[in-house]
Formats: sequence, C-alpha cells, structure tokens
Amino acid sequence: MGSKAKNYKDNYTDFVADLKEMVELAENKFSERNAFCFERDGEEKSITFSQFANDIRALGTYFYSLGIKNSKIALIGENSYEWIVTYFAAVNGSNVIVPLDKELAYGEAINLIKNSESCALVYSDLKKNIAEECHNDEELKVEHYINMKDFADILEKGYELIDAGDNSFVDEKIDRERMCAIIYTSGTTGNPKGVMLSHKNLASDVVFSIRNLDVPLDTVVVLPLNHTMGAMAGVLCQIHLGSCVYINNNLKSVLKDINKGRPRHMSVVPLFIETFYKNIWRNVEKQGKTKLLKSMIKVSNALRKVGIDLRRVFFKSVLDAFGGRLEMLISGGAPIDDLYMDGFDALGIQLINGYGITECSPIVATNRTKFYRSGSVGVAVPGVEVKIIDKTESGEGEICVKGDTVMMGYYKNPEATEEAFVDGWFKTGDIGYIDDDGFIYITGRKKNMILLANGKNVYPEEIETLVLRIEGVNEAMVYGANTHIAVEIYAEDASMQDVIRKEIDKINETLPTFKRLREIVFRDEEFEKTTTKKIKRFKY
Repeated sequence: MGSKAKNYKDNYTDFVADLKEMVELAENKFSERNAFCFERDGEEKSITFSQFANDIRALGTYFYSLGIKNSKIALIGENSYEWIVTYFAAVNGSNVIVPLDKELAYGEAINLIKNSESCALVYSDLKKNIAEECHNDEELKVEHYINMKDFADILEKGYELIDAGDNSFVDEKIDRERMCAIIYTSGTTGNPKGVMLSHKNLASDVVFSIRNLDVPLDTVVVLPLNHTMGAMAGVLCQIHLGSCVYINNNLKSVLKDINKGRPRHMSVVPLFIETFYKNIWRNVEKQGKTKLLKSMIKVSNALRKVGIDLRRVFFKSVLDAFGGRLEMLISGGAPIDDLYMDGFDALGIQLINGYGITECSPIVATNRTKFYRSGSVGVAVPGVEVKIIDKTESGEGEICVKGDTVMMGYYKNPEATEEAFVDGWFKTGDIGYIDDDGFIYITGRKKNMILLANGKNVYPEEIETLVLRIEGVNEAMVYGANTHIAVEIYAEDASMQDVIRKEIDKINETLPTFKRLREIVFRDEEFEKTTTKKIKRFKY
C-alpha cells in the first residue's frame, strides 16, 4: 500500500479546451522533439511535433477541398502514423471521426459505416477489400475513399493548398461542446453502441488523467487505436506530455518494437500483463535460473526494507527484454491479480491499475505513483465524481460517474441513452465499492452476474482471478449452469488438465458453497475475444 495521505497533490499540466488547442500547444512547447517513431519498409522513421501538426493541417485542408466538413469520416486500419493524423485532421476540422475495429468482418464494418452516416472512408491498404465492398452497397452515403498508402501525395496536395493561401482548416474554430467522435463499443456482451464524445469530453480526460498519474515519458502504443484506452493513454495524453510514441502495428512484433522503442512506461490490458509475467518466468526456467532469480528477489526485497534499491542492477537481464528502461506498466479494463502487482514490483517495474469505460472518454480512475492500494483500480481523476448506487449490505453496488468526461449519449439511440443515466449520473454497469480513502474496487460486471436458483449473486470475475493463477491455465470463463457454477478453461498444454482439476479442488475449499466450481470443461482453442483481449462472453 502506498501513502494514505488524502492531500496527495495533483500533477500540474496545462488546461486545454479542445484537441486542436492541445496539438498547437504541443507544437509550440516541443517543436523539434520526436512525437512518433515507427518502422516503415525496414527503415526507422521519426516525426517531430512540428511536422505532426503541419501534417494534420495539410490533411485537414485536403478534406475541406473535397467538401468534407461537418461530416463523419470512418477510419479503419492497423495502428499507424497515418491513422493518427487522420484522427486529428478530422476532429480538429469540426468533422466527426468514426474509428472502426480492424478485426471487424466486412458486414459488421459496413453496418457501422452505414449507422454512422459517414461520407468518407479512410482505410489502410490491408483493408481495401472493405472499401471495395462499400462501393457495392447502394445504401451507403460514402462519397470519398482514401487509401492510406496514398498519403504522401495527399499531404503534398494539402501543403500546396495552404501555400496558395487556403487557411480554411487552420482558421476553423472548434466548438468543444459538439460531437467530434463516435466510438463503437467492443460488445463483449451484445451489439455495439455508438458512443458520442465531444472535444470537451476528450480534452478533459487528457488533463484529468495526467493530473492524477505522473508517468515517465516515452512509450510504445500496442493497444488498438480505435479503442478509447489505446487512443487516450497511448496517443492523446502522450501528445500533451511531449512524450515520444513508438507505434506498434502488429501484435506479433510487440517485443521487437518494445526493444526498439525502449519505453519507460506502457499502457496495456490485463492479458498483456499476465503474458509478459508468465513469459519472464518461462524464459528463466528454460535457462535453469528459477531458483537463482527467486533468491535474488528475496535479497532485493530485504535490501529495500533498509532503503537500498538495487532492482535495476539485480534484474537488468529481465528488464533488458523490455528495452531496458521500462519503469511502469499501466493496466485498465479489468482488476489485476496481486500476484502480478507484487511480481513486477519485485523486478523493478511499477504496475499501476486503473479503471475506464468508453462512455467516460475512457479514464475514470487510476492508482497513483505513491498513493495506491492493492486490489483497487485507484481514485477518481480530478474533475470526475464517482458514487455507488443500489448498495447491498456489504456496500457493493453499481458504479456511477459524473463529470466533463461523460459521453453526450449513444448515437441515434435515445432509448439506450436514457437507460444509461439516472439523475445525471452515468451508470457504468460495473459493480464495486469505494473505501473510506476514496479507492474504488471493481468486483464484477452487472451483465455478467450469475443469479443462482437460491437467490445468491455470483460475479464470475472473482472466481476467474483464482483459476487464472493456476499454472497451465491460459484462459478461463466462469458461468452459471442451471443450479451450479461451472468454468470453461483453455489450457495450451493438455497434459496439465489433471493438475488443474486438483488445483480447482483446492480453490473450492476456500470458497463459500454456492460459489464452488461444480463443473470443469476444457476447450481445445482460445476463446473469441475483442481487440482489447476481453472474452466475448455472449458468444458462449
């Protein structure tokens, strides 16, 4: 546990009213500093803050020349510099960006393009088939198709227009209250809804998040940018901080890009945390150094108790696998097991857990560098209020949020919007409680709750955390099966099944009778997941 002081000071950062002001401020403050780095055709590329701002102006001016103004622009493709420039050229020109999941099937993508009423589609060359399918759909309103591979020529045209005196985009004034983005939820429990976010929502979340958590500069963005966590933590906050972002565009090259980007912090989802940690110990075991590492951790922990911290010396070989400079991992999306919190801390990497939801732009709460609590997702960011409604005797209930980061509503879905709010508070659908120091704890998801025949409520996430600690368990999903609780498990090594069953028997001994796992099902392949690596429960 960190400091208990309730007067822990906020970090200072400049207030910005909108994302256009944010980019211009970053350009003025960090002009020739690298904003983005990435590999392209075997070569390492770098983009300064000045070039980034100018590229946004060029693309935005080009959009205007096509008549794309006060319109919606759909965007689909892998993480890339072109993706990021498109995002800002849209929102900073009073257009609405509609980022789409690159993993969507053709039909799903087209349905969302249709639902959003997008007049333009910007796509990576790997997604050109979707553009071709859109051409064949007469119901779509798409008039402009822009392949990112043509960006060099497009930006050149934009620069030529600016040089000729076209300042229409540059002079555009932003209304921070207007919608600037439609973000379709990933839909782990049903069909996606279009979350409407404004400049005020997004700019506020940038400022509030930075004031809550002091992160070391330089990162590698690995989360998909169509997801608000990827865009907010991996790009928007980094621009405001003046941090360099190394862009990873393929999960197969994550470790390679981490070694190239040499991040000091990274924002990830729990599955990355678990995978990174298990890989560390798997590699140590292959080298026959498991006992040695455990002994060094004991020595290191003892030294830390007397004020001597040699973790970055003792565990240099482990840290080198992450580029050698990694100090902090930030995780959101689900609670983090203490096993990983303590394990990374022992090795010299602080693991910060936070909480966010798309409808809140998305960051609602984070633990802080020296003000944190194990098992918690942290304290609410400044400017955001959190409360619990419909509390049980134990104090648990639905988490509700109010503040400038909360969405405008669901696009073309007033019924769902009305249902999502109560007295001006957004109902997150997450179940949890808040302790006396303001720390928020997530215990489950309302939609995932299992109601047993005896009237007892069970939140599967609690039991899944215990099962996932078992060696050999890669993935697990707990569910209700008539009168009892069951678990479905993916174990890559099928020979571990008997060991896993015995470990589950031990877990059952620690659980109340109604929470015990009465049925175990092993599956042969991974669960289907969203791009943020959450199991799509409604599929099973």
